Amino acid sequence: MIRISLIFWLIAYCIRQRVAPHHFFQLNSDYFNSTKNIFSKLDMDRNIPEQWRLTQLEDDGRTVPALPAFLKPEWGQNSHGIFFIRNTSDLRKARRQRVVKRTAYLLQEVAWEEREYDVFYIRSADDSQSYSLLSVTEVRNCGHSDPVINGVHNKDSSYHDITEDFTSTEQELLWTMLKNVGSFQIARVGLRANSKQDLLAGNLHIIEVNIFLPFPLILLDESVSFPVKYQFVKKSMALAARLIAKLPQKENRHAIFFRQLIAHYKVKGC
Repeated sequence: MIRISLIFWLIAYCIRQRVAPHHFFQLNSDYFNSTKNIFSKLDMDRNIPEQWRLTQLEDDGRTVPALPAFLKPEWGQNSHGIFFIRNTSDLRKARRQRVVKRTAYLLQEVAWEEREYDVFYIRSADDSQSYSLLSVTEVRNCGHSDPVINGVHNKDSSYHDITEDFTSTEQELLWTMLKNVGSFQIARVGLRANSKQDLLAGNLHIIEVNIFLPFPLILLDESVSFPVKYQFVKKSMALAARLIAKLPQKENRHAIFFRQLIAHYKVKGC
């Protein structure tokens, strides 16, 4: 229902703005790799400051990295196709299980910080240095694996809106840290830190940057009422429509949605 509401209100507000709803996929098109036909995780790395960046490299099927590590698709959604590699035996097994020719895989360093945060934001249509919407969700896991791979398909994962735990000054500080991690118009940034204080002090690692379909995880918090979620959906889609209306006119645009859809099903098949 919530996902349908997102689509409905995006279309409704785009009609009001007299813009095409499918141009939503053009908001971050400057970061689309038209050679690979994906929003490449390796490309995303170049936008992350070194102190927050996890080491990752493309898996050539032969190199044994520092372990433990994650083996993951260069592009993917909802944690599909991710393997946790403890030792060389795990690495050999994971390489056999995946279908190498279907999608490129990366080897990524593990972030060992204790807590996982997810920041969803929409940049202001009037001032590119400001945000029009920002929410912070803590992702928790009741399982006993270490490290965990959180995601919507992990029954042990849960989502908790903690935006109000951050003062307006702290939200501005968080935005100041993230706004130059790429000039994304709308994004969801996954981070790990040991505490809120460490997060605000910049003692963190960025584990994911989602700029294709950045679903706000506040909408998965079971303690947030439906009316509150509904108002968040309407506000976020109204702001997204305003950003679409500010897109520069281009004769040739990347056909991003269908290329990403194909990449998604390749990963699901691995």
